[in-house]
Amino acid sequence: MRIVVDISVIGLARLYETARTGIYRVISSLVPELLAMEELDLRVTSLSSTEINRLTREAVYGMGYGDRFTGTNRLEEQLYDLALRLAPVDPLKIGRRGVARMFRRRRIEEVAAEADIFHSTFAPLPLFRRRPLCFMTIYDIIPVLHPEYFWQDFDRDFKKILSAIRVEEDWVLTISRSSRNDICDYLDMDPERVFIAYPAASPALYHPGAGRDGVQAVLTRYGIPCPGYFLSLATLEYRKNLQATVAAFRKLLAEPGQGDHYLVLVGTRGWKIDRLLDEILQDPGLRDRIILTGYVADADLAALYGGALAFVYPSLYEGFGLPPLEAMQCGLPVITSNTSSLPEVVGDAGIMVDPQDSDALAGAMLRLCDDSGLRQGMRERGLARAARFSWSRCARQTVAAYEAAMAAGR
Repeated sequence: MRIVVDISVIGLARLYETARTGIYRVISSLVPELLAMEELDLRVTSLSSTEINRLTREAVYGMGYGDRFTGTNRLEEQLYDLALRLAPVDPLKIGRRGVARMFRRRRIEEVAAEADIFHSTFAPLPLFRRRPLCFMTIYDIIPVLHPEYFWQDFDRDFKKILSAIRVEEDWVLTISRSSRNDICDYLDMDPERVFIAYPAASPALYHPGAGRDGVQAVLTRYGIPCPGYFLSLATLEYRKNLQATVAAFRKLLAEPGQGDHYLVLVGTRGWKIDRLLDEILQDPGLRDRIILTGYVADADLAALYGGALAFVYPSLYEGFGLPPLEAMQCGLPVITSNTSSLPEVVGDAGIMVDPQDSDALAGAMLRLCDDSGLRQGMRERGLARAARFSWSRCARQTVAAYEAAMAAGR
């Protein structure tokens, strides 16, 4: 069983910092686990632009698996470099795009010729002349369920991705029961063709061992005055429901004796958030109490989790929700939504509320402020819950899906 996996999202994330989202974290953690399975005949590729293909190849070589990468060849790179030198007279990048398009078509056919299974982890399935068994990872279908959470026409583009799936021939991997139910309902797809492989949080990045000195150094770097703040980590966008987080935090500050708290919002700026950011800046009571760090390096995340009082994540809808899992793995109590996939992740280890109920959210924050025993109990339950998720388990579930597809054929 020869498997070829398109991991171009790794190269994309090297090119654009904003692409280092949950999807990137999943693929960059899962792929090394798959490559390390000696019994698995697996290769990786990148079916994107020449620039992204190069960056993906560099990442694979950095993992120590350069011999398992099928990507750009010398002629393609020479032609690309020539087109790059013509940039002053080719502002529309016609030459570079032409090179990428020509070699992408050739590489697709090479992949089809050698693969029993092709797995796209990010991009739409290619049009193969000779079609192997095809898997596509769909993390969620939120853009078509709730197009209002995204920019205009994003749902139309997302539907094009979904339309590349042949529901009676292809196979899907996803990241939660909630997402599988949504996918099967929307595509009218047989649930036996949709497999779940649960993601995990990296133990190297997310752990409860950040020392006091390390925490303080990171807090100083991001302008956070002291430990004991409420933390939220997500792309700053409408779907993450930061408006409810801010509203609940305002109510918390109004409670007797609670006016000294801080709320730290970690993440890059996303969609439909300008109004909320303006509200924070124009409110003197919030402006000095809410800290927006922007992008935070991976190496600093455990310390930011370690310095917090609790993690607040009332997202409106999630395909999985890695940040609550990361927080639990760092020993941080979690308050999150009782909707979509989040109960699958948090289980009984966190406090779950209606994401539209800012009073309930504020009440949960207040409980954690006042009850150290509750915080300690949630810390212990969170660590135990997080231990149930691992990248090796995710890799085994992925391989089991491949094997089931091979056994079933078309």
